[in-house]
Amino acid sequence: MSFLRIYLRVLDLLAPEARLAGTLALANIALAVAQFVEPLLFGHIIDGLSGALPGDPWAAARVLAPLIGAWVGFGLFIIVAAALVAWFADRLAHRRRNLVLADFFEHVLQLPLAYHAGAHSGRQLKVMLTGTDTLWWLWVSFFREHFAAFVFICVLLPATLFLNWRLALPLLVLCVAFSALTLLVMHKADAMQRAVEQHYSDLAETASDALGNVALVQSFARVELEVSLMRGLVNSLLRAQMPVLSWWAVAAVLTRTATTLTLLVILVVGTYLKLTGLASVGQIVSFMSIAALLIARLEQAVSFANRLFTDAPKLSDFFGVLDTVPAVRDRPDALDPGRVRGLR
Repeated sequence: MSFLRIYLRVLDLLAPEARLAGTLALANIALAVAQFVEPLLFGHIIDGLSGALPGDPWAAARVLAPLIGAWVGFGLFIIVAAALVAWFADRLAHRRRNLVLADFFEHVLQLPLAYHAGAHSGRQLKVMLTGTDTLWWLWVSFFREHFAAFVFICVLLPATLFLNWRLALPLLVLCVAFSALTLLVMHKADAMQRAVEQHYSDLAETASDALGNVALVQSFARVELEVSLMRGLVNSLLRAQMPVLSWWAVAAVLTRTATTLTLLVILVVGTYLKLTGLASVGQIVSFMSIAALLIARLEQAVSFANRLFTDAPKLSDFFGVLDTVPAVRDRPDALDPGRVRGLR
């Protein structure tokens, strides 16, 4: 199952509360726009302070007051809107997680005995708990961080080309570098991460067998043997996990280097453009602020890609169980008989 298909299915589970989810999405768009406008206003304030102002302090204040008021207003809006989005997103994610967990449990109980004969109960428990935990995290992070980040990167960043394309080019190059590096790491580590998830399933099955039959384990003096088996599985898991962590560590170092170089390039190019009359001090300040915001958003996007990549096998297993057809199920046009009582 592809990453895009997995993510779309994750969002599709929010359909019963589509109105609240849509409202949160619109709030994220408004947040992204406000976060983009705020540094632009600050740049205009810097230009106003460095330009020709009236000698009278009150007259100068009246000139700058609209810009400062708008900047403060956008800042307050960002604080309040972010708090409200976090408040409702947390409640939406917790509510949907518990309901999806109950639906998953009901679905598994309705699967045929032939399915359960070949599916270990410990693995089913692990799939249910890790799958719903992953869904909860994705829903919370989508509405609290990632949707606004993607709007900022994909929609608002190209708008900087109309402000000053010379200062915007380093930002676009940074985005391309982040995207290429993330795709490279995901491609290299894909098969390795799926092997890691299989090790986690083996751990769940072994622990479930031992704990579910603890009386037999102790009676036959197999405690040491079971512990030795578990330690061997843990060591195998670590050997499989370390190469994946190494790839993401390399990505983190390279992306941090790219962001530092981008800020340096904007400063150098901005200084040259100021000296040649192609940019103002306010524009340089605005683009430095936008670059800082962009770096934070890109790091959020990479962190999200890392987490989704890591959790993709868990979600694939989760949706794989949900896609299994029960032996007995209602017809699409079945009628609800309501509460039925037998003869007395």
